[in-house]
Amino acid sequence: MQAEGSPLNPTEMANPNPDPACVVRRMSERPYKGLFESLWGPRAFEIAWPDDVDALCSRPNDNPASSIGSEVPGPNTTPLVVKLSPPDRARVQSTFDQMAEAIAAYEASSEVSPFSSKFDAYLAGKTELSEAERRGHDLFNGRAKCLNCHVDPNGEHHPLFTDNTTSNLGVPRNPDLAFYRETQPDAFGNVPNPQGEAFVDKGLGDFLRSPENANKAWKQLAPQFDGRFRVATVRNVDKRPRPDFVKAYMHNGYFKSLKEVVHFYNTRDTLPRCEAGSPGEKVSCWPPPENATNINTNCCDLGLSDDQEDAVVAFLKTLTDGYAAPLGSPPSSAAPPAASDN
Repeated sequence: MQAEGSPLNPTEMANPNPDPACVVRRMSERPYKGLFESLWGPRAFEIAWPDDVDALCSRPNDNPASSIGSEVPGPNTTPLVVKLSPPDRARVQSTFDQMAEAIAAYEASSEVSPFSSKFDAYLAGKTELSEAERRGHDLFNGRAKCLNCHVDPNGEHHPLFTDNTTSNLGVPRNPDLAFYRETQPDAFGNVPNPQGEAFVDKGLGDFLRSPENANKAWKQLAPQFDGRFRVATVRNVDKRPRPDFVKAYMHNGYFKSLKEVVHFYNTRDTLPRCEAGSPGEKVSCWPPPENATNINTNCCDLGLSDDQEDAVVAFLKTLTDGYAAPLGSPPSSAAPPAASDN
């Protein structure tokens, strides 16, 4: 469902026209067409396209605007603007479903989640954690309260480090987001963000009240979930394409390092408020939350020292897949310790 929802969302993947036929049309013109046909058969793209298909797929239709990343296919009222015969429309839907199946198979494969981090090697008794990493692991499971959401079940062979719930941590607004400045109409008159600087991302709350939510009974719960976002796994949280690549964290990319993230958890409730861009921002003060509703109050007054923050960061870095033990390093001789409150 997620793999079918995202390509139809204009905000998420810049597809102006959320008709599955437009996605299939673009797939039929890509270099991987032959590979797709080798798996799903030579008729996957055997569709009689109308002459105006590319023009239709390049301009927005009158589908209700959405400011959220869709995780389900759009509502049944989504206009199907490409005029196709019933057999061709059925072929489009079949090929669109096959695309989603292929993506889901890849996402579930060991290529995406090989569980080959240093921490996995440690759990298997093949390596040791450094002193800082071990302290960070103890803090993660104890005083730092990471375990509250990023669960690490005792004895779990491949812990997923998420409880799959949602939470509003009170992350400050990120003024650098280009979305705030996408206020002018494009060539087709579409305005990505009519609210401009006033836009507030309400997370799950906006999903529950949006057209993408097919269950009307859930809409009344939307205010209880405003500002809440999915608890992401911390596996591969430090994985990057090259060492100097700057990562962005949280739903809006406000944080630019794991140290900033851990420092926020540690001091959100104890450091004073300040304006964005202030000299002490992210070190000795924090701007107000982007969304102050439904704030998680059991996360962010930890009393950690600077060294303890660094230890948590050191542990988080052990969760990056692709670890190779140094040549000649001895295997671990002890089982992973039980959680403590260090």
